[in-house]
Formats: sequence, C-alpha cells, structure tokens
Amino acid sequence: MGLYQSVVRGVSQEMKQNSSLSLDNGSRVAVIGGGPAGSFFSYFLLHMASRVEISLQVDIYERREFSALGPVGCNMCAGVISESLVQSLSVEGIRLPADVVQRGINSFLLHTDRESVTMYAPFREMRIATTYRGGGPKGAADMKVKSFDEYILNLAVSKGAGAIKERVTDLSWDGQKPQVHTKGREPRTYDLIVGAVGVNSPSGGLFEKLDFGYRKPKARKTFNMEFAFGSEFVTNNLGNAMHAFLLNLPGLEFAALIPKDNFVTMCLIGDKMDGKFVDSFMQRPPVQKYLSSNDSHTAGTCSCSPYASLGNATQPFGDRVVLIGDSGMSRLNKDGIGSAYRTAKVAAVTALFRGISQRDFFEGYWPICKTIKWDNRFGRVIYAAVEVVKRSRLLSRGVVRMIKSEQQKLGKYRRMSMVLWDMFTGSAPYRDVFIRCLHPAFIGGYIRHIVSGSGSSSVEADRKEEVMEETTMGRLYHDGEVIIREGETGDCMYVIQSGQSEVIVTREGKEVTLSVLGEGDVFGEMALFQQQPRSATVRAKGDMRILTIDKRIFLRRVHEDPSFAYLILQKMSQRIRELDSEMARLKVEAGPGIES
Repeated sequence: MGLYQSVVRGVSQEMKQNSSLSLDNGSRVAVIGGGPAGSFFSYFLLHMASRVEISLQVDIYERREFSALGPVGCNMCAGVISESLVQSLSVEGIRLPADVVQRGINSFLLHTDRESVTMYAPFREMRIATTYRGGGPKGAADMKVKSFDEYILNLAVSKGAGAIKERVTDLSWDGQKPQVHTKGREPRTYDLIVGAVGVNSPSGGLFEKLDFGYRKPKARKTFNMEFAFGSEFVTNNLGNAMHAFLLNLPGLEFAALIPKDNFVTMCLIGDKMDGKFVDSFMQRPPVQKYLSSNDSHTAGTCSCSPYASLGNATQPFGDRVVLIGDSGMSRLNKDGIGSAYRTAKVAAVTALFRGISQRDFFEGYWPICKTIKWDNRFGRVIYAAVEVVKRSRLLSRGVVRMIKSEQQKLGKYRRMSMVLWDMFTGSAPYRDVFIRCLHPAFIGGYIRHIVSGSGSSSVEADRKEEVMEETTMGRLYHDGEVIIREGETGDCMYVIQSGQSEVIVTREGKEVTLSVLGEGDVFGEMALFQQQPRSATVRAKGDMRILTIDKRIFLRRVHEDPSFAYLILQKMSQRIRELDSEMARLKVEAGPGIES
C-alpha cells in the first residue's frame, strides 16, 4: 500500500471511531436516481474507496433509458455544462467527449429590447458545453448524439456501480437500516440510501415518509423548447455564442437561446410559464431575429415545462440517508449540474471518510449545503436588481454601453462583463457577484455609461468570433506555438485535452527538452500556489487543444473539497520523479567529472 493510501486509511479509521455508523468492506449503498447527482456520487464514492482498498456494492436505481429520443430519455434540462464545471471535471480527469458536447460556447450575446453586445469567455476559449440530457429531441434520429447523463452514468458503472432499471415504489426501514422496494421483488436492505431524484420525480415524497425531517425544496415551472433549424443555420446565426435576453417582460428572470449542432434550445426561467407568456417572449423583436417565423409555443419539435428547484430542501440528511443535487441543495436558476457535482462529491467524501450518521452528514455535508443556501439569498437580491434594470431603458442601455467599452480591457477591468458572465455561467457564487457590484469602480463606471448613453441609438452586437471546432473544449494551438514562456508570471494552469506539448528550458543559450506531455497532463500548476515566474516554456508539438484552469475557480473548489487537489499533487509528484530520472540520465551521458 502506498503512503497516500496508508495516511488516508489511518485518518478514515480515526474518524470512524467517533462515528456509530460507517461504510466498511461489503457495505451496500443504494442511489435512487441515475442523473448527474446520483452518477457523480457513485463514481466518486467507488473511485475513492478503491484508493483506500474498501470494497463497496453500489446500486443505482434508474428506469429511464437516457439514449432514447424525446421525453422518454430526457432529464428536462437546458443541458448547459458551466464554465466552472468543465474546468473542475477536467482537473478530475473527466473530459467530455466530442459526441457528448453538441457545441462549445466561447461567448454570450446579451440582448435588450433595443441593443445587443457580445461578451467573450476569458482566454477566448470554448469554456462552456451544450449537451443533451437524453438521446436528443424528437426528430434527432439521424444525429450522432450521446447523452450527457448516460455518459456520467457509464462512468459510474465503469467504477463498479450496478445499474438497476426498476422503478422504486417505496422506501422503508428494516430495523435500523433502510430498504428499497421495487415492483415484483423482495425489498433490498442497504447500509446507506442516497436520494438523487430531482424535483420532477415523485420519489422525493418517499424520502419524506422515512420521517427524518426531510422536506422537498420548493419549485416552479420553467419552459424548454427545441427548434430543428439545421447545423448551417445554427452556425451562421447563433454561432458559438449563447444568446441571453434582458427584456422588460414581467416575471421573466432568465431567457436564453442555446445552440446545439442542428438544434437550438430555448430556455425560460421565471413565473407564469404558460403558453401565453412563452408566445409573448417569442414575439419580441430581438428573439424573432433568431426564431424567424416561429412565434408560438407549439412551434418547436420538442418541448417541456419541468419544475426547477428554488434551491433549499429541509433537513436533507439523516442516519443512513442523504439527499443530493436538486432534491437536496441546488444553486438558484443556474448551474444545476454543477450543484449536483459539488453536493454529490462532498456527500461521497463524508460517507466514506467520516461516516453515515446524521451527525456525520451534519459535520461533513451540511457546510456545502449551507453555503449554497446562503448564496441563494444573494442571488435573489441580484435578480430583484436585474428586474429593476430591465424595466428602465436608460439603465439597460447603460449595461450594454459599459460591456461594449470593456471588451478590449484586461479581465480585472471588465467589471460589468464579468459580473454578467459569472451570473449567466454560474462560475462564481452570487455573493462574489454581489460584492463586485458594490465596488466604487463598478458603480462609478455604470453611472458614467448611463449618462453617456442617454441619447444614443440602437447598437448591434460586435461579433468577431474565432473559428473553432464546435464540439471540443478549450483552445486550439498549432505546432510550435508557445502556451507559457519561461520567466513570465502566470495565474492559471492548463489541462491538455488532446495532442502533445514539449517542456523546454534554456541553458547557456541552448534549449533543453525536459519532457513531452500528452492528453490529460497538467502544467503551469505552480502558478496556482505561488506568484513566481514560470520555470519552463511549454509549446505545442503538433496541433493540440488545451483548457485553461482559472486560479479563482481552482482555489474555491479546493476550499470546498480538499480532495480536489489530489490529482494535482499526484501529477506534481510524478513530474518530480520524471525530472529526477532525466537529470540522472543527463549526468550519466555527460560522463565522469560532472559536479553534483
């Protein structure tokens, strides 16, 4: 057993001595729901258990066939994988394949009733992925589509989880242990039951019957519709941009058109999501520009009106039971899949290394829930302020003018752009966004642009997109291009999505190649921990694609989940061993007489 495994097992055993309930060799875990939350939990639980040599049986109960077209396989979601989640998964070693990503997003196009402006992603990369939660909408039979939910579920199965395609009819107690009931079978008893059922499933009520204090979060209706416009139309008219609408339509909190290969997804979040409300949105001039003659809520090939969680469940854990994702705690309006990932992993870490009692979940799992819960309060304040801005032509015009003037500035000076970018993508907590809005430079800049734009006319969006592959994350580098340069100061690291790069140092005017990095490797990671010059140059060896990892996102994830840093430490340790071997080889080749 390696040093890491020995230390982790020792810490785990010490924690479990203080817990009356724990997972040990042979423990059985039932996960109700095979969407992202349930699949992420199962994947991380089994992955970490294998590191410390604990054998678990994990059963995922999911009836839906995620590869099926239309509502049968759909998880009723817009299917946007946020910037922060793309980066987090990449660090975890999970890279979304091209057949899962329907289109990479490198910008937002913000539309008001009269004006439009483009906001580009940091580093001009594909940082957001649009996907299908099922096999695709009706009419997508000829498309090469792979479900995001199916992909994550298969990852969990690859780690040893069992997928049980049976409907859960009841949950009960067998003494001190929970039981799962399915039609036509004897109840199965487990050591731990995990609820990952979302808010659209009736199974949430089964957890309330277990009588440990759980109450489902409140929810409201949303509206999603798919338009079959064809790949050429989507590319020429929407491109690699998500189109967000800041319109004076009472009750509308968020609206977007999301490009996905041959289709465009329309997503509306707000109150009063009936047909009349949807028609009113679709008939607005900025929307009609992209929907052409489609101006009715019946115009799409596929549509649904799912409920969306308002964020906060009551008591999402008890002895031997925990609720995650939308059925536990979820971020208001944005990044529901990201919330599923965050809550699932923290719950898995708690169950394995701390225990599965109510007290264990309170100490290990509740802090992330409380963080999301409090952050949603800031979110509600922000959306109330946005509602005020939407109602005023002067205020909304000031937003557009400020964004437009910022696009050529450095990231830290793009104050309005980054506030809206983080709101739309879910890449930063609402609390951070709220605090940035109170900065004197933000307030002063906004007031100046309100005044300067008071008499101006309509402005079209300034769109100068780079030509990129549609279904791949990150940025393409060509042979010989330098990604980082020795001696420069950096504040981000990189994960190779495809291709190779060479690591080079300059000694006595000559280049020395230290190593060649390939898919899945990381580099530049020391910039996340200390503000020191880069120790080497890294340049592309042939065409390659690289995803940049932001320092702020990485450190925030490490703060929430220290195990997130494990892969980075593992890579750094491996690189040190490789450099030691290379130095030893160079000394041998140099012959006797070389000094240490």
